[in-house]
Amino acid sequence: MTTYGSIVYDPAGRWDSGIPLDRELNEQLATVVLSWRRGDDDLPEQADIEQAALQLTGYANLLVCEVQTTAAALPRDGQASTVAARTLAQIAAGEALRRLSVPLVPGRQALRVAHSRARLVGALHTALDRTLAAAPVP
Repeated sequence: MTTYGSIVYDPAGRWDSGIPLDRELNEQLATVVLSWRRGDDDLPEQADIEQAALQLTGYANLLVCEVQTTAAALPRDGQASTVAARTLAQIAAGEALRRLSVPLVPGRQALRVAHSRARLVGALHTALDRTLAAAPVP
């Protein structure tokens, strides 16, 4: 039996826009990943660790888009706190993009990579929350 995949051509980047983020589920995954320690008896299989890293990587990419969109929506002539929130969000998104640009290499330091992705998700959640808090109330 042959299965066929599909390639999505999305040059405008609209494929992932408008999809609600499943924050609670991914926060739980990040918490579980950060609880894993090398040498633990209950450490998951290598493939499961790699899959968790892939899941967190995909979610982090969506979060970066959300942080950038939310920061861009902040008023340009706002208070100093609004300008600071936008600047910090841009810095967080830029750093996240830099870290996410490094490709995952299967079988090499999977636990360390999964921990890094879990911490990145936490940092992006903080940036998103800070940006949302700075948004003016309509």
